[in-house]
Amino acid sequence: MSTTITPIILPAPIEWSTKEAAATTHIENLATILAKPANKQNYIAALAELSVEAFIPNRSKSIVKFWYPYLIGESSLEDFFTAWLTYTPTPASPGKYIEYWDYLVNTTSGLLLANDESFKPWFTAFLNFHGDWINSTSSTGTLDEWMQYKGTTAHPFNINDYEVPEGGFKSFNQFFLRNLKPGQRPLCSKGNPEEVIVAPCDGGIFYLNHADQGKSIEELKNTAYKLPGKSDHFDLKDALPGYGSHFIGGDLLDILLWFTDYHHFHAPVSGTIVHQGMYHGSYNYDFGDYDPKDFYAPNLPKDSDQVGWYEKLGKHQRYVWIINTEKFGLVAMVAIGFWGVGSIINAIEEKGDQKPTVEQGQYMGHFGYGGSSIVLAFNKDVDIDFKVDGHEVKGANEPTLMKVRQCLGKLI
Repeated sequence: MSTTITPIILPAPIEWSTKEAAATTHIENLATILAKPANKQNYIAALAELSVEAFIPNRSKSIVKFWYPYLIGESSLEDFFTAWLTYTPTPASPGKYIEYWDYLVNTTSGLLLANDESFKPWFTAFLNFHGDWINSTSSTGTLDEWMQYKGTTAHPFNINDYEVPEGGFKSFNQFFLRNLKPGQRPLCSKGNPEEVIVAPCDGGIFYLNHADQGKSIEELKNTAYKLPGKSDHFDLKDALPGYGSHFIGGDLLDILLWFTDYHHFHAPVSGTIVHQGMYHGSYNYDFGDYDPKDFYAPNLPKDSDQVGWYEKLGKHQRYVWIINTEKFGLVAMVAIGFWGVGSIINAIEEKGDQKPTVEQGQYMGHFGYGGSSIVLAFNKDVDIDFKVDGHEVKGANEPTLMKVRQCLGKLI
C-alpha cells in the first residue's frame, strides 16, 4: 500500500524575453480579426448585453463596471489581453481576467465571437503565451503574498504544508505545482482498504447524482445530471466515452479544486486500469474544436454557438481512467481541465499489453495552471457511504472540503 507521496520535479522556468516579442505580435494580430464586420459587431453587442446585467439582481456590478470603458471605446480588447497576458494571480484575485472574460464571452453575442473560425485559434494561442508567462522567471511578483497568505474558510491554505525549494520558487508555475512535505496528507487507514475510497485530490466535493438504487436501468433514461447553479447538465456518456452507460444511475461526485489546493491527484482505490486516455475536447471556450482522430468526440453543427466554461463539463479536455476493483467493480475517475488549463499530466504508464495497476493513494498525475475538477463515477448497484471526517457529502450547493488521500467513502 502506498503510504508516502513521491514529489515531482518542478518545471524548469523560462526567460520571458524569449517569448515576449511573439506574444506582443500575437495580440496585435487581434485587430485584424476584429476588423471583420461580424466579429466587431458581436464584440460590441456582447459588451452591450453585459451592461444590461447591472440591472439584474445578484449579478456582479463590478464586472459590468470593468467592461464599461470598452463599451464606450476608451479601452480596446487588445488592452484587455495585453493586461491578462502578464497577469500573475494574487490571493485576493487569482482568477481576475478569467472571470472578466467568462462574463463577456457567455453573452449571446460573446458566444458567436468565441466560435469565430479566426478567433478560436487566436485565443488558444493566447492562452499558451499566458502559460509561458506563468512559467517564466518574471512571474514571481506575487509569490511573497502567497507565502504569507492564510487562506479562507472556503479555501484554506497553509504554505507550511509544502516544500519550498532552496532559494524559493523560480516561477509562479513552480509554486502552483508545489510538492507536499513528507508526512502531509497521510493515507486513510480506517477499515479494509479494499472496501474504502480515499479522496483523489484536495477540493470541495459534492454529489452530481445520488445512486438511484430503487430504479431499474429501463427507468434511468436520462444520463445528464444538473450542474450547480446552472440549468445545464453533465452528460455521463459524453464524459466517459464507451463506458458511460455502465455508470448510469450510480453515485456521481464532482470535486472542484481552487487555486490554493494541491493540484496533484491520487488513486481513490486499488485495482487494474482497464482503460485510460486523453480526450482533447475543448480548450477553454472552444467546444467545436475536437480532435479529428478521436472518433468519440461529438461534432457540433457549423453554426453552433454552444459554449460555456462549466455547462459542457464532460466535453472539456479530460483524462479518463477506468479502474477494475475487487469490491466496487468498475470505478471511473475523470480529471477535467478548464479555465485555460494547459495540460493534464498522466503518470500511469502502460507497458505493452499488460494492464497497469494502481494502489490506493498512489500519485496518478497533476494539472497545469488553471481551473480543475475531478469526477468519480460508480455503478448503481454498489452501496457506498460517502463522508469526510464524519461529515456527509451533500449536493452541489454545499460542497464538503477534503484533502487528498483522506477517507472519503466505504462500502455498506
